[in-house]
Amino acid sequence: MPIDMKAVIANTFSKMLEHKSIDKITVKAVLDECHISRQTFYYHFRDIMDVLEWSFHQAIQHILKQSLEAEDIRSALQYFVSFTIKHYSKIRRLMDSQRRKQIELIMIETVTTYLKELTKQKRPDLAVTLGDMEIVVRYNACGILGVLIMCGEKANFDQERLLQLFEWILSGELSEWAKNLPSHPIDSNIQND
Repeated sequence: MPIDMKAVIANTFSKMLEHKSIDKITVKAVLDECHISRQTFYYHFRDIMDVLEWSFHQAIQHILKQSLEAEDIRSALQYFVSFTIKHYSKIRRLMDSQRRKQIELIMIETVTTYLKELTKQKRPDLAVTLGDMEIVVRYNACGILGVLIMCGEKANFDQERLLQLFEWILSGELSEWAKNLPSHPIDSNIQND
């Protein structure tokens, strides 16, 4: 079976990201870790950011496949939330980099793609225009991503409650959401300013 060199490069990059900032990971460092030539790297990727973008795309495709097999939106979102929490240290390292703006855009596009496909498959009954859907999905992608990054920093947040809130938001049940707001926040460390 032939080696999937693209996956090898991306996996090596991901392992390096566990211990280094993306700002410190160079193409040369990846070449040395993979024991490949510069030509091999550039055959598969344009640069380090291309590796990151491809890696996010692969991860989201895997999560989407699992999510589409789930019975409901909450179960589907569980895969996404669990993945984010499991990889939070890498995400935090990416967000702390000098390339934060580029990384945020890649992450938002990735989550937007995920939510579009999830909505299309799990809620085909929604009657909205494509333009409206784009705005709503992008808005939710930014919000979900922001909340997950904020909650990932806290050791004691209620993941089940968060999933419930995400489900209500994404399903459009805002009146239900407002009626059932908890008297305590998802994370007891979150302070109202």
